[in-house]
Amino acid sequence: MPITPAEILAKKMESEVARLAPQAVIRNDFSNYKDDGVDIYIYAPRKVSDILRARLKPIFATELSKAKGGLKAKLLMEDIENMSAEAKAKYGIQS
Repeated sequence: MPITPAEILAKKMESEVARLAPQAVIRNDFSNYKDDGVDIYIYAPRKVSDILRARLKPIFATELSKAKGGLKAKLLMEDIENMSAEAKAKYGIQS
């Protein structure tokens, strides 16, 4: 089965987040799109989220421009410290 541009973008962002901030948690959501998009949620501590966002934006923009065929994607950052206990349990984030 061929890999879609959305999956390529998601894998690239996963590897970059793991490299830049190993304590961050990344979740990819393909459900809002067919095969042409992805929502990328990154949960990180407040002290690294701004730095991480600044580092990921250029990579994200480059990967979007490389993709052919109208790839739709969103990069969303969430502060781990402001998340509820239920949300942390749902996404497997250690308190």
